[in-house]
Amino acid sequence: MKCSRIAMNVLGLMMLLFIITACKPQIEKLSFETIAQRDFINYREENPTLFVITNDDEIETLVSNVLAEDPALADQLRQLDYDRFFAILVLQGRKGSTGYAVTVKQIVRQGNQVTIDAEVVEPLPGTRRNPAFTSPYHLVAVSKEGQWGQEIKFVLVVNGATGAETTHLIP
Repeated sequence: MKCSRIAMNVLGLMMLLFIITACKPQIEKLSFETIAQRDFINYREENPTLFVITNDDEIETLVSNVLAEDPALADQLRQLDYDRFFAILVLQGRKGSTGYAVTVKQIVRQGNQVTIDAEVVEPLPGTRRNPAFTSPYHLVAVSKEGQWGQEIKFVLVVNGATGAETTHLIP
C-alpha cells in the first residue's frame, strides 16, 4: 500500500513536470540570409544597436537617419518580399579606425522574444589600421515562417552581453 502511494506520487510529479515543460515556449532557430555586411554606414552612435525593418515606410525612415550615404543598400531593402521576410540591421557602433566588423551568428525565437547573437571583431594589436570613422554593420533578411502578427521583443546579444533591445510589430 505504501509503495503504491509513493509510485502514484512520483507518477503525479512526473506528469506535472511534463506539463510545465510542454507549456514553455520552445526555442526556434530562425533562418536568415545576409543582404549586406560592411564596415561603414552613416551611424554616429558609439554603442551597438539594431533596427527592424518590416515595410517600405520603415526603409524611408532608415534612409533619412542611417542609409543616406548608401542608396544601393536602401534599394536592396526595397526589393525584399516583406510578406515572407523582415530585415534586421545590426550596427556595431562608431569606431575611430578600420579593422572592426560585426557578424550575426544566430537568430532564435522563444515565444514573443527574438534574440540576435552577434560577434564583433576588433583589430588585433599591431594590425595596420587606417584612421577613419567607421560603423560596421550586418544587414540580414529573416524568414517569417511560423506565427507572427504580434509585438516581438528583439534583444541584441554582442559577444555574450546584451547590447540593445527594441520592440516591433512583425505583421
